[in-house]
Amino acid sequence: MRSITKYTVIISGKGGVGKTTTTVNLGVSLHNLNMRVVAVDTNLVTPNLALQLGLPPTPTTLHNVLRGEADVLGTVQLHQTGLNIIPAGLTLSNGSSRYLGNFRQALEPLKGSYDHVLLDCGAGLWGEVLKSIKVADEAIIVTNPELPALVDALKAIKISEKLGVPVKGIVVTKFTGARYELKDETIRGILKGYPILVKVPFDTNVPRSISMRKPVVSLKPNSPAARAYRRLAASIIGAPFKESFFSRAKERLFGG
Repeated sequence: MRSITKYTVIISGKGGVGKTTTTVNLGVSLHNLNMRVVAVDTNLVTPNLALQLGLPPTPTTLHNVLRGEADVLGTVQLHQTGLNIIPAGLTLSNGSSRYLGNFRQALEPLKGSYDHVLLDCGAGLWGEVLKSIKVADEAIIVTNPELPALVDALKAIKISEKLGVPVKGIVVTKFTGARYELKDETIRGILKGYPILVKVPFDTNVPRSISMRKPVVSLKPNSPAARAYRRLAASIIGAPFKESFFSRAKERLFGG
């Protein structure tokens, strides 16, 4: 029996921390766990979800849905990984100044067709980011183990709380374990005690996967970053996460 559709917004406040990479790899990992997943690019000004996956431009996007020109289910693109994508328009004329519709109304038809709707947001905490948060059932905060990113992540948490959207937890990306990086207890202290869902280690396979337009969980499924994203997906649905002895030994030797 399928669960009720859950809308999860992926936010940070700060650009460059890995929101889209997290959305993509979490989505593919959930799909690989037999979940029906669609990732929606709600960044109406500088969208890049479809670009990161190498999907060709499409004449019908989320912008068309928000203008009442198309049904959201008709904009879904299927990636070769099995992840469904709803792209946003890439041209400058598609900017949010022409936003006319309602996010909640536009995305409502996705209910029942998917188990998980992942909302990939842009940087900042205004405009379409706030609209995306209001639609969500829960928020995942993506950040780096450095103070500027954590300060913006704290703002994202406070806005989510103010809008009544529960914060599921924190994803810490680009973690190296270096002495200068903030420790887990400091991160949790700054971010109001919310749990760290997973720490995604710095992994050169990630930028490599982006350049090849393939999610790291598909390109290098046993890489440190891919294992972290697969662990995140398993934890979200309460599934056991099993790794081979080789993977566990590699993690102990090289971190992650």
